[in-house]
Amino acid sequence: MLALWLALFALVTRYAVLGDVAYFNDESFYLLAGQKLHHGLLPYVGVWDRKGPGLFLTYYLLTFFGPQPWAYQLGALLSAGATALLVALIVRRWAGGWGPALAGTLYLATLPMFGGAGGQTPVFYNFWMALAAWAVLNADGELAAGRVPRGVLWAMASAGFAITFKQCAVAEAGFLGLWTLHRAWRGGAPLLPTALRLAACGIAPYALFALGYALIGHFAEFWHAMVTANLNKPVDPWGDHWSRIRALAQTASPALVLAALGLLLPRGRDDAAPRAFLIGWVLAGLAGVAMLPNFYDHYLLPLMLPLAVAAGRLMGRGTLGMFAGGLAVFIFTLASPALEVTKRHRASAEIRKVAALIAARQPNARLLVYEGPMALYSLTGQSPPSPLLDNFHLYFPFEHDTSHLSTMAEMRRILAWHPQVVVTYADYPAAWENPHTAPLVHAYTAHCKVWARASFTEAVQTTPIVIYGDC
Repeated sequence: MLALWLALFALVTRYAVLGDVAYFNDESFYLLAGQKLHHGLLPYVGVWDRKGPGLFLTYYLLTFFGPQPWAYQLGALLSAGATALLVALIVRRWAGGWGPALAGTLYLATLPMFGGAGGQTPVFYNFWMALAAWAVLNADGELAAGRVPRGVLWAMASAGFAITFKQCAVAEAGFLGLWTLHRAWRGGAPLLPTALRLAACGIAPYALFALGYALIGHFAEFWHAMVTANLNKPVDPWGDHWSRIRALAQTASPALVLAALGLLLPRGRDDAAPRAFLIGWVLAGLAGVAMLPNFYDHYLLPLMLPLAVAAGRLMGRGTLGMFAGGLAVFIFTLASPALEVTKRHRASAEIRKVAALIAARQPNARLLVYEGPMALYSLTGQSPPSPLLDNFHLYFPFEHDTSHLSTMAEMRRILAWHPQVVVTYADYPAAWENPHTAPLVHAYTAHCKVWARASFTEAVQTTPIVIYGDC
């Protein structure tokens, strides 16, 4: 019954986004990248981004089911539901009653609040981190006796695989490894050999990807995307990170308060919760958020996992805890876009209408979406001949030359391809555009005709767009 309830609640909170091509531009790019991989392009070489190879592998596998967004959105729904079930199973170790079910439900309710109703990266890798935590806690008796069972080694590999989706997951994975090592060492296991075994299993997933790139002669591109480009990423480019932190803390406050109360609760007579483990996991989750100091909404998604588990300690404590948990779930569900079915369907229909207009007026047109919905690439089957398919790397000023490629050279290469249709934002502030590439694109569209204007309504913002044709 627990699994059925969580599956149904996952569907309710994610139904509005199923089939939505406008929900999040990031996901449209991941979908496009998955499709390009089927045509032989390689991440970081033929399709460039900073995201880890685990994410590209996931979208590659999901696009076997088709090019439509429902393919990855159903995969994300299953991943979110499975993660919520793991949250409930973890909480069930020390809480009865409604505690486990409410903890899993709280996790699902928080995701749409932070742009996680689709296929954002943490929606997928939170599953692997939750699986690792569940396995480590299940093996606690053997670890306390100084034994490191095979399941714990697989747990380290699972946490390591989470890092291959997004590098900031290293904070949570590192915590799980240190906790496991500490428990085993306290039980009598030799420190150095145990540490080496755990570290080897945790590093293995990334090392295998790196080895693969080295064997095919593209390790330099892999290293740049995974390390150099991330170190060069601008920190707080707009100088507003404190206002972002306040806004995120306010939005997440129901979960933060429940988790804090859960951690502060004194140990009950039958309370077997490893409070030190929960505190460490929450702190690791906060450290992962701090590693990405731009503080976009979806950067908080990984933190929702340990917060939901920690909150379960309170929600399993009597009627008051159950009421507090139910109220938090109600607040998140009501305040988030989870139930905005009409809005999401209208937003998706508008972008599909733009794609139909392009196909009708100029079939198989060479298309450049300099700014706006990258879903148009998948919907029309056309995209520029450049690894910089994510237009964020072309138009955002702080992304200039962050890849191993020259942004200007790639922009000139795309324009030399003579796009027949170009999509840009309408009346976009010059300060928000790349000062090197934007003038080239605007000069190019000056010789085009305005075919249409539309609105691009993502999860967190609406931006007017212009469709130029007859270029």
